[in-house]
Amino acid sequence: MATFEIDGKEYELKLNYEAVKRLSNLYEGGVYELIGRSIAGDFELYSIVVHASLFHTGENFTLAQVEKEIENLFNAGNFDFDVAAKTLDEVVTQSFFFAKTAQRLIKDRPEAIEQLEQLRA
Repeated sequence: MATFEIDGKEYELKLNYEAVKRLSNLYEGGVYELIGRSIAGDFELYSIVVHASLFHTGENFTLAQVEKEIENLFNAGNFDFDVAAKTLDEVVTQSFFFAKTAQRLIKDRPEAIEQLEQLRA
């Protein structure tokens, strides 16, 4: 279960309807580009996914608040690419909403399958 701490409290990261709407409209390539960037561990996407994954809390955190927490973690040496990539994989590519599409996108790409397997190990 992916989590994120903000304002000293830990929250589960999960997608709800509003989060999926937000994420699905991020890129010109739609869901397919979102999934591709998630598989690649897109650093800039991380904060947006975390923000959207907190919608379910009802806390109305701003993207700026989320980015400030990430910056603090980064500066303290508690955040790295591995954290970002694993979170994007768990929250986006393994979510019930995107998982089937993600699997179809990588089924004929052995290098992508290998990358995900290494990430999940």
